[in-house]
Amino acid sequence: MITALEKIREILMTAYYSEEVIQSVVEANDIVDVVSGYMTLKRTGNSYKGKCPFHNEKTASFTVSSEKQLYHCFGCGVGGNVITFIMEIEKLPFVDALKFLAARVNLVLPEKHNEQEDQQAYEKKKRLYDLHRDAANYYYRCLKTNQSGIEYLLKRGISQETIKTFGLGYATADWDRLFGFLKTKGYSIEEIIASGLVLVSENNHHYDRFRNRIMFPIVNPRGQIVGFGGRIMAGDAKGPKYLNSPETLIFSKSYELYNLNHCKKFIDEGRILIVEGYMDVISLYEKGIKNTVAALGTAFTAFHGKILERYANEVVLTFDGDSAGAAATEKAMNILKNTNLNVKIVILPEKDDPDSYVQKYGFDGFNDLVSNALTIIEYQLRLLKKKNDLTQTDGRLNYGNEAIKVLKGLSGSVEIDYYSKMVAKETGINQEVIRREVIRSKTNANQSTGINLNRKEPADTKIPKAYEKAQQLAIQYCLKAPDSIAAFPGEYLTDDFYQRLLTSASERIQEDGKIEINRLLSHFHDPGETQIIVELMMNEKEVSRIDYQDALEIMKRFYNKAQLGQLSEQIKRETTNGNDDEVAKLTNQLIEMKKMMKDNGRH
Repeated sequence: MITALEKIREILMTAYYSEEVIQSVVEANDIVDVVSGYMTLKRTGNSYKGKCPFHNEKTASFTVSSEKQLYHCFGCGVGGNVITFIMEIEKLPFVDALKFLAARVNLVLPEKHNEQEDQQAYEKKKRLYDLHRDAANYYYRCLKTNQSGIEYLLKRGISQETIKTFGLGYATADWDRLFGFLKTKGYSIEEIIASGLVLVSENNHHYDRFRNRIMFPIVNPRGQIVGFGGRIMAGDAKGPKYLNSPETLIFSKSYELYNLNHCKKFIDEGRILIVEGYMDVISLYEKGIKNTVAALGTAFTAFHGKILERYANEVVLTFDGDSAGAAATEKAMNILKNTNLNVKIVILPEKDDPDSYVQKYGFDGFNDLVSNALTIIEYQLRLLKKKNDLTQTDGRLNYGNEAIKVLKGLSGSVEIDYYSKMVAKETGINQEVIRREVIRSKTNANQSTGINLNRKEPADTKIPKAYEKAQQLAIQYCLKAPDSIAAFPGEYLTDDFYQRLLTSASERIQEDGKIEINRLLSHFHDPGETQIIVELMMNEKEVSRIDYQDALEIMKRFYNKAQLGQLSEQIKRETTNGNDDEVAKLTNQLIEMKKMMKDNGRH
């Protein structure tokens, strides 16, 4: 889920691109061509139909309009234009989806407002992306001609097809072979150094960072290579086991997750497995477990948690079974429990990692392990058990007291009951005593932080369904009959979204003389709002002029009723405050409004 702060940030980022730039990207990407790259479409009249990629269905209800350049599923309700489709199918935020589509048709997007310094920064990034792509191709070709590298991967159970899928490569033992190759491709020494793939010695000699290593390209969700990981081959003791690219203009370990570019296509149940290393990801992929990502080294951060929220509902930490893996698990767990993700934890045998375990027990064995993953509470209680000798009275009592501190973080009474029973079974302490202590400690904590558990939020003002339906019908008519917008009584609208939609439509008419749907959609970046607009535009049921007039009457009636209610409340307040003059004034307004409503009702 995207937080309000992230949504504001995304809106600000979108402001970097003018409406004209966004529209040029939309116009350059025919929606039928783009959608056809992800699913099979069959032409039916002026539209195309297929089975929705966003939910399971037997009958095709996903419609793509070539004329309107929109898509809409009449089964699950999703809809939008080519940008929102890429946002949904590739799991990208708006700006990244825009860049994805621009790259697809070789459009160059300027950063911000075409300011010279921003354009230069954009060009620097573009050159680095190109350089990394060329380096990956170079490493891949080196692997194809290096028998020891190929044999190493084949012995690890990695097939030629998987090698190709991940673009695995090999860095030769030569000191400056990559450096020489990149120079022949036209990159300047400054650009090569900026990539971090080449270093400079004290004697001003240039040498490759990665030598005699299996190379793993690190690809961002937009499909751009931003860095590399290099693994030393077995039998070679020189240097660290794994070596990563340094921080650069296009790469930060705190933001990237290895294999997210592939993984996002295989999140069928909303679940992502998080492992430690490149080989863990690739071995699991080889065995058919493809919803897996790895943090780069031990640098799992809160940013990773936010990124994962965009793609999944549940994450399963599947780190190595040794003490280092346990420490990494605890660190990641403490970060992830502050997200909206459901977090599970797999405990591997002490001498195993995901790679070795899946090699021993295969697809089914590994999935059995995942299906028995622990919740955060279960994992924390397990750690407490290891620290306390439950065969001794002191150990049981200490475990019980520490467990109560863990359980006080629970919010629901069902969860408290469940885990209280678990602790009671381990300690012999009465379940009700544990449950009571958990609730008491929760209450004390809330009081100390000033939280009022009995505080009730005011009930939301309910809008009658007939009023909501009338507003929707009236807006639908206006979008298809733009001449009616100028005289539309905007004050009748209770929904801020509808007010913004009508205002944006009016602006489009003033500037273009018509409502061009994709230009209208450029004003809205919230997927939910975009979906509503598309549904209104693609609704095949025609709204007649008479239906529209009836809707206006319904809206007027509810609007006037609401105004009467507000006046009555004002009169009560002013009466309480003793403002007789104001009471008389408001009472006259109330009488006049009732008379007007009565007169209108006669006509």
